[in-house]
Amino acid sequence: MVFSLLAYFFSMVTAFAVAMTVLVGFGDSQLRSSRMHYPAVATFVNADRDVLESEKAKEAQKAEEARKAAEAQSAAEARENAKKLARAKLLRERKQAMLARLREQSENSLAFGYAEPFSSDGAGLYSFAPRYDR
Repeated sequence: MVFSLLAYFFSMVTAFAVAMTVLVGFGDSQLRSSRMHYPAVATFVNADRDVLESEKAKEAQKAEEARKAAEAQSAAEARENAKKLARAKLLRERKQAMLARLREQSENSLAFGYAEPFSSDGAGLYSFAPRYDR
């Protein structure tokens, strides 16, 4: 029984191999007799070349768009940095002006005999009222 199953299996494998060999041989002979001639192949190759050139053009266009996007992004970052610098400069100038005003007011109040700001000797903050000595 096992022998007959093995014999059947090997006969089917052999039949398959023979059938495939015949079909491949027949297909190969058909391809040889209907092979395209040179001008048709040249036209096909030129069409392929056109497709490749258009793909290269598309890739170049994408690269150009990416470069422009990168330039736009760097320009936006430069504008943002310029705004930050201008804002910091303005804040620094305001702070210096405020400190200069405070110094001037302090000098003026001391010149007229008034107490310094935040002093605890009787006069209030920037008080121009006369001091009473106790």
